Order: sequence, then structure tokens, then C-alpha cells
Amino acid sequence: MRKLFAVGLVLMLSGCGGGYDSLPPQVIDGNGGTIGAGGTFPTDKGNWKYGSVSNSDGVFSLSARIDAINTYTVPQFPNLNQRSWIELEKRKMAVGTISKRFLIFAPEEVKCTPSCQIRIKFNGGISSYGFLQRVDGVLTPASDELSAELFDKTTQSNSATVYLPIVGLSDEVESEFNLRGYDEDKMKFTGEQ
Repeated sequence: MRKLFAVGLVLMLSGCGGGYDSLPPQVIDGNGGTIGAGGTFPTDKGNWKYGSVSNSDGVFSLSARIDAINTYTVPQFPNLNQRSWIELEKRKMAVGTISKRFLIFAPEEVKCTPSCQIRIKFNGGISSYGFLQRVDGVLTPASDELSAELFDKTTQSNSATVYLPIVGLSDEVESEFNLRGYDEDKMKFTGEQ
């Protein structure tokens, strides 16, 4: 029965791609941690999870994920709680530059079709930012410049609160993040200053 469950889970997850279906397999880093497509390696600092993706030319993508410290109730299922998370990504571009990407994942649909203003409080200062929701619950900054700005604010702050207008809830969900312990070294490419 467990084998059938495991096979079913693998088949179910293989249908969820997001464009990562053709990434190379996982590899082992120099410290014995697993890295690669979808892989993470543990950290002793905070609750950040780090990963990287590489090809024959080396590592081309670095990621860091932080989960909210609180949950919210799912509108359709009052006995179920969900937790949002923030994901940061640095990617080597073909022109020799490095892009910075900031994403908010809310496991439920957000009132953001196709765009909206999302309030985020960094270290006590609150501002509104333009976001797009192309896939339910995945919020992307409206521009590359804004994405890089939010990446930097996240890595330079101790805390953040993201105010999410979840579909089916009358009040915004305050997803709180403890950003302490971000390890900048794990998010640097070899040779990057």
C-alpha cells in the first residue's frame, strides 16, 4: 500500500512543473549537502532553506525560501490551515548579469486578477507594491526592478509581514516572517562579489 501511495504521489507531483521539468538531477556539493533541481541543503541559521540548480557549465540558479511563522484558515475547509512562503532566486543571465527574483506563494487564490497592490511591512515600515497573479496563489512583482528591490529588502530586514487578500476571506491575512539568519554566502555564485 505504501508503494502505491509513493508512486501516486510521484505521478501527481510530476504533473506540477512550473517550467522545472527539464532541470538536471541533484548533485552533491563540496560540504556533503544535496543540491540540484528542487534540492536543498540544511542550514544552522534561522529557518531559511537554500538550493541551487546546475548544468554542465556549473550552478546557474540559487534559491532561498522562508516560510511564514503563522498560518491562516482555508475558506472552503475551516479545519485546514495553510502557511504562505517567500522565495528568492538569483539567476545567471546570458548577458553576464545576475537577476534577482522575489515571489510570494499563498496556497490559496488571492484577490489579484490579474494585478493588485500588496502591502508588505519590512522592519515596521509598510508600503504597497504592484503584483501580478498569473497562477493561483503565486504573486510576482509587476516589474524586474521591483522584484530586485523586494529581494534586497527581504535579505536586509529582520522581519516582514505580507498582507494577503485571500479569496473567500473578508479580512487580509497577515503572514509574518522572521527573516533573521539569512546566509548571504549561500546565495553567492563562485567569484561573485
